Amino acid sequence: MHLLIEKFIRLIPAYFNTLLPLLTGPKHYIFKHLSNNETEIHKAQAFLAISFLISWTLKIPLARGDPFHELGSDAIFVLIFVMAYGSALYLAWSIVGGRAEIKKFWTIHFYYSGVLKLLMTCTYLATMGTIRAADPVIYKEIYDASYDGQIATYLINNIERLFSNLGYQLSLWVQFIGYGSMLIWIIIGWGAYRELNQLSRVRSTMAGFLFFVFCIPVATLTFFIANALVK
Repeated sequence: MHLLIEKFIRLIPAYFNTLLPLLTGPKHYIFKHLSNNETEIHKAQAFLAISFLISWTLKIPLARGDPFHELGSDAIFVLIFVMAYGSALYLAWSIVGGRAEIKKFWTIHFYYSGVLKLLMTCTYLATMGTIRAADPVIYKEIYDASYDGQIATYLINNIERLFSNLGYQLSLWVQFIGYGSMLIWIIIGWGAYRELNQLSRVRSTMAGFLFFVFCIPVATLTFFIANALVK
């Protein structure tokens, strides 16, 4: 474990040297590093792994028990999450005529997943922090429901009470800003997939619509898996 931690720390500077250009210009970064580089997919996988570890570290203060006990289940869920959405995305592009080289496709997906994992974690922490600062009682209820795998039931049963609560209202704005920023970033980075598949903007739009449709069953599946892992 000590050696893994040391290796993780040594990779941090290189990680941020990749993260910053990916955040500011995802399409440009991808095509600068993607062409004819056989090792780039391994770098993308390492980038995703470090994003996961940073996200896990940031969430340690919210852990109910020993965070190392949750590390394995969290890693399994992220792997399923990334592969499920990646498969849905690849299928969407294939249906509209995309012929991307599969290794390059997954390289883009791993890089993008690493960025989105970090952004989702920051949005989650900001959301929970807002609720906790405004109403510790509501925070504890949501926290307990999440760890008991009952968050959907809790939200449905308390929807009127939550929407009338200032802390929860503020947290919705935090989520709107966080997920809205992620959506804008995805739209900007979408062009990397379009150029890789060498398709028109019309077919790219069709792929985006198909991916949105495919996300419905994938999101349902990952939601139930997440609930099962926390129980």
